[in-house]
Amino acid sequence: MTGARLQKKLVLITGASSGIGRAAAVEFARHGARVIGLARSSERLDELAGELGGPPRFTAVPADLADAAAMERAMARIGAEIGVPDVVVANAGIGLDALVQHTTDEELHRVLEVNVVGVVRTIRPFLPAMLERRSGRILLVSSIVGKRGIPHYGAYSASKFALHGLADALRAELHGRGVSVGVICPSSTESEFQARVLRRGPAQRRARPRHHGADSVARAIVKMAASRRREVVLSAEAKLLVVASTLFPGIVDRVLARMLRARAD
Repeated sequence: MTGARLQKKLVLITGASSGIGRAAAVEFARHGARVIGLARSSERLDELAGELGGPPRFTAVPADLADAAAMERAMARIGAEIGVPDVVVANAGIGLDALVQHTTDEELHRVLEVNVVGVVRTIRPFLPAMLERRSGRILLVSSIVGKRGIPHYGAYSASKFALHGLADALRAELHGRGVSVGVICPSSTESEFQARVLRRGPAQRRARPRHHGADSVARAIVKMAASRRREVVLSAEAKLLVVASTLFPGIVDRVLARMLRARAD
């Protein structure tokens, strides 16, 4: 059923050159969708285009979410030359591994610029046309740390929490107008994202366990695209953390504090 719903649909994916975004592009194409891949690396996008067969199955659009002018040009090109997407997957993001006390203004601005402002730059240009035709699906790729902040990821958590507020506001603004919003919250994912995370201050001694591959997250994104679900939290551990943080926030604080101290020893 998922494949039938996505057949020939136009899907825009940011961060499509690697990790979850690349896996999602492959998965959407496998289900018969026409994919627009947006990312900073034109070389990697061209490699993916070669793998998927190029336009109309996959169209590469190089752009940096942190560059307002570049994004405006990219969105204008997509609207004029390719069309208004049926599905927008706002996936691109950057991470920061640093205690709040070590986080600089520059680093905080960079994370928020890409992870929050970049998301708005991605979806805002297409909202008028989606509302006019009364159809569209917007998917925001958040994280479990967008549901519960954890040590070393204060800035990143803040950016992902912001996506949930953005999604809530959009749902109310778009209610009854044919455009729906969903949020996907993976736990730790085995991908290149971890290798590119910005880091400052003392390193974490113990690596966080990986609970997903990029392919499994991509499948969840595709399934969400074919539905009208509001939110999905991936992995049993993440769901348990959300419940525990709601019912016993003080206990979770203490557990995370002990984990932080253990890493510093």
